[in-house]
Amino acid sequence: MWKKGSALLVAGTVLLTGCAGEASLVRDSIVATIDKPNYDFEGSLKLTGDVEKLPEAFGEPADKEGKALLSALKAGVTVKGSQLDMDTVKFEVEVKDDKLLRDNKLWTGDKKASVETIVDEDKVYVKSPLDSKYLVLDSNVSNPFMAEFGGSDAANAAKLKEYQDKMNDLTFNFVKKYVSKYGYTLADAKNHGKQSVTLPNGDKVEATHVTVKIDAKELVKMFFFTANDAVASKEVKDFAIDMMVLTTSMTEDLYPEMGKKTTEAEKRANAEAMVNEGMAEAKKWLDETGKAYTPEKIVEEMKKEGFHKLAWNLDFYIDSNKMPVKQTSDLSVTFQAPEMKQPVTIGLSADQYAYNFGKATKFSAPAKDASLTVEQLVKDEKAINSFSDKGFVRPIAENMVDQQKWMEEWAEDLEAEEPATTTK
Repeated sequence: MWKKGSALLVAGTVLLTGCAGEASLVRDSIVATIDKPNYDFEGSLKLTGDVEKLPEAFGEPADKEGKALLSALKAGVTVKGSQLDMDTVKFEVEVKDDKLLRDNKLWTGDKKASVETIVDEDKVYVKSPLDSKYLVLDSNVSNPFMAEFGGSDAANAAKLKEYQDKMNDLTFNFVKKYVSKYGYTLADAKNHGKQSVTLPNGDKVEATHVTVKIDAKELVKMFFFTANDAVASKEVKDFAIDMMVLTTSMTEDLYPEMGKKTTEAEKRANAEAMVNEGMAEAKKWLDETGKAYTPEKIVEEMKKEGFHKLAWNLDFYIDSNKMPVKQTSDLSVTFQAPEMKQPVTIGLSADQYAYNFGKATKFSAPAKDASLTVEQLVKDEKAINSFSDKGFVRPIAENMVDQQKWMEEWAEDLEAEEPATTTK
């Protein structure tokens, strides 16, 4: 599951940066990191622009707690961690200035406001310095809904994971193939030659500096190029068919009570027919829309709807091994929704260093006695006190417990009603 999400994120990044012409090195570096996802990373992220005006612009002035959070996000956060592979990542997000959080009793203690996250295959562990244990989110835990509709929960969980792994592999192979050939040429991409980059570990590396500038018009042009390229691509078609076949197999395998069973040949034939029809419809829509709306006209329509301006500046620093050792992003959007009294400009600024490729800092998942699952929190109400009410994890844990209790009650009610609704 995490692999698939990472792959789609990478693919989305590629499609939003463009990869031909001067930016072809960016494309190659993304493919390289997919093949070698082992490195340490460090960076920062912050909101920019009229952040403090956003609540008032929508007619709902922020309270003290809300202002404190917005202030913290504008000051920014640092992100530092290690990725051993696509399934195993550890990182810590720390607020740069948590004074207002403390003043409003949203944080306490000697350490800065922060949250540590560990992803270990299908499990996610979350903990702040104020908590005594990690909160565990496990995609393979018992699910009352699955038990009601799919027979053996444990057996279904194993089957589901097997299909997820197959989908992950299929997705990654597709991403690498498609990205390596993606050919949109950006209007404003420049290669500035070699520059020296000092990494967080003190090493210095020579890297090629590529800049990319994107506005609303460029995004529209990129969308139409990518959409037209996709509907004409054999690789996209094959991927869609293979994914639909896998999805059909998974549904029939997990829910045999539906009574539908098709052969592999039938699944592929049905999938191919649906994909062909979908791509034909998409091509027809693109042809009609492309004639009726030029990128310039679409941008003008966006302005009428309140989307005034977009500016996105990206910098990539790529070493001789085609690894992206440094990236920066500065995004700014000016908009005015109907309920807003005035236009507001909001932005997001980020930077990231990547280093120690192939020798990332090793770590292990927390031991069982150092973590609590949602199921354990439901069974032991006092266990919630392992998470501080002045930390960020407690609200997440409480919300997850409420959801789990609701699902269990729903399953019990459904089971109780079943005999009365069954017909012979």
